[in-house]
Amino acid sequence: MSEGMLAAVAGVAAVLVTLAQWFFSSRAASRQRDVEMTQWGHEVIDVMAEIETACSPLSSETKYSPAKIEKLSERASALVDKGRLFFPNVKDEGRRTLLGLSISWPPITSKRKPIENSDDKGTRVAILDHVLRACYAARHLAIGFDGDKEALRAHVWQSRGDFVSLLQKEMGNSLRRKDGDGAGEHVPKDPRFWGRPERPLTLPLSGSLQPFTHRSMKKP
Repeated sequence: MSEGMLAAVAGVAAVLVTLAQWFFSSRAASRQRDVEMTQWGHEVIDVMAEIETACSPLSSETKYSPAKIEKLSERASALVDKGRLFFPNVKDEGRRTLLGLSISWPPITSKRKPIENSDDKGTRVAILDHVLRACYAARHLAIGFDGDKEALRAHVWQSRGDFVSLLQKEMGNSLRRKDGDGAGEHVPKDPRFWGRPERPLTLPLSGSLQPFTHRSMKKP
């Protein structure tokens, strides 16, 4: 094999190695982003669930002070900004529509610099709208919301479900997929309609246990 052929083969090999390194580093970065996004999503779900309960607790014994509710709004507000690290605002510079299609005019190239002193910070993405909605609900509860608290709870509950759906779409192929055989069944909301359990559960009777003394502690 001539020196020219060897040089060509070596060049192709170097390109393939570079592409492989780029591919695996991109995959690793994507997995790391998914891990961090999942952690953020867990915290958002926890906060939204607690704000939902604070709107209209089912039990009269569940109490949320204004100070505690304000802390919830503080966490929700911080989570909105943390979410911007994954979902930056959508810029709408020069966007127009023509025959139902979105176009840019004048054309935006990679060399175009942003307009200085521009107040356009873009539009917040939809997934963060739901977190912000929970934040606003908590803020109004903290100062004595006098509206329909059950409806407010329903709004936060709905936003939490919409948030989870959008997060699942964003994570895409990172989620484990199940076929039709893994589909669940309808669960009645009222436990009185669940019927008898198939597996028996054995629990000790209340007050049936006697104080326990280990043998090594007994006096001879």
